[in-house]
Amino acid sequence: MIAAAFAQYRHEAPAPLFEAYLEQSRNLAARWHIAEVLVAEIDGRIAGTVTFFADASSEGMGLPEGWAGFRTLAVHPAARGRGIARALSRTCVEAARARNTRTVAIHTAPFMRTACGIYEQIGFRRCPEYDLRFAAVLGLDLGAHDVPLIAYRLDLADH
Repeated sequence: MIAAAFAQYRHEAPAPLFEAYLEQSRNLAARWHIAEVLVAEIDGRIAGTVTFFADASSEGMGLPEGWAGFRTLAVHPAARGRGIARALSRTCVEAARARNTRTVAIHTAPFMRTACGIYEQIGFRRCPEYDLRFAAVLGLDLGAHDVPLIAYRLDLADH
């Protein structure tokens, strides 16, 4: 499901970067001990998924301790247009709110324009001080062929 959801981005990043990202995204077992993997179902089939981090610092992406976060938000292409990505995002926001967390932060890539739009509609705002380089996060050295990872945050006191 994750591979199908991300297939549209295959040519948006250098092949080694995309393949490493896809492998890491599909490795849900690597996150079981530090996060919650949530799924959305339609007619008994997984239509989407997201990984929620109650403590975003445990993700290892440079976000502060005490913030919540999520990653690997993916919706199967056949299930798009039904509000699943928005619902999964809001579920993570509500999970953070239930834990009295003040801030939810995420990273995404600029080429994931639909995702950026959804996050902004929900109220996330850019926080470039937490931007990263994609290849560095994945342990690759691609030099000038690297892709930025852009950070967003949602301050729950404001929403």
